[in-house]
Amino acid sequence: MLVNLSKGRVLASRVERADSFLKRALGLMFKGSYDGALIFPIKGKTFFHGFFCRFPILLICLENNRVICKKVLNPWTVEEVRGDTVIEMDARKNPPVDVGDEVVIRG
Repeated sequence: MLVNLSKGRVLASRVERADSFLKRALGLMFKGSYDGALIFPIKGKTFFHGFFCRFPILLICLENNRVICKKVLNPWTVEEVRGDTVIEMDARKNPPVDVGDEVVIRG
């Protein structure tokens, strides 16, 4: 479960970790929608792409569980992100999260 402690809200009940090469490579590509949160551990700066994505993806960048940036990754675009964790969610669901919020994974 992904929880925004600052707002006392559950952002996603289902959490998946991109803990293999294949999961990191595919991300949310080819999916028509996504109800959960996909967690990517990163180090420093990296790039995320929306190639073969069918919907806009919300990238939530964390550093020590604090949101340091959030960006919408539209299909067929590229965004540079930074932090120690990036969370991918369906941007159309408009989860209640803002820069500065504390976000944690439970369970």
